[in-house]
Amino acid sequence: MTLSNSADFLLEGLTVSSTEPGLAVISIPSALDILAIVPFKVAVDKCITDGNVFIVADLENVNFIDSPFVGTLMGCRKLLQQSGGDLAICSVSQFLQERLSIMGLDRVFHFYATPQAAALDFRHLGARELFSFTLPLRRSSVTLLRRFICSVLAQKGFKPRLVFHIETILDELANNAVDYSDPGSKDFFVSISISRKKIILIVKNTHGNLDKAAVDLLFNKYKNPVIDNDSTRGRGISLVRMLSNSVNMDISQTKIIVQVTKIVEV
Repeated sequence: MTLSNSADFLLEGLTVSSTEPGLAVISIPSALDILAIVPFKVAVDKCITDGNVFIVADLENVNFIDSPFVGTLMGCRKLLQQSGGDLAICSVSQFLQERLSIMGLDRVFHFYATPQAAALDFRHLGARELFSFTLPLRRSSVTLLRRFICSVLAQKGFKPRLVFHIETILDELANNAVDYSDPGSKDFFVSISISRKKIILIVKNTHGNLDKAAVDLLFNKYKNPVIDNDSTRGRGISLVRMLSNSVNMDISQTKIIVQVTKIVEV
């Protein structure tokens, strides 16, 4: 049983093909029930052995899927992710799409219209884009920055919920930078790293020469945030932490640097 770029192979009805290194498409011709579990798992294992850790399950000809096979899909995806890959689903009929959504699979897997669309996305899975800005200390700068970043994320197909979270975090941190920078400084710095897996946002600003007590007070607010009317209304580290997967703050006598990581959920 071999998997190559030039030929497909059949495994109890499953057609497995690889059109480029690292990527394989498993086409399933019938119902996904308990009888399909073992062939599918064998096909996935073979793909991993051959180094094809990004797999697309083509369900164009499938009109039924049962709960045990859903568990198999999730188990195979976890196995592929442990190998640095992933599992996506494509070519699903409207009827089956609705059934899978009821099962909650739309919150677990990426769905694509065609195998080609999935392959294109997988090709850029590890890609990372970095945007950095040095902006004037004005609230209008925050507004323009927020609109630009949200536009970029939306064009890249990130879900509205994640775009809203990033917008809120950015608004909090950038407004903090404007409000608490040293009056003598003219600008503040923002960078955002975007990939399919995570988004990293860094905001840096300068401030007046703080004594040790003032630095300790800022650290205490970061480590022990209080959620109250003020903190949840705007520009509170509590809100930033609630919306982020991790928040790191570096405070010196003249600078504040905040780094936020947001994991991209399916």
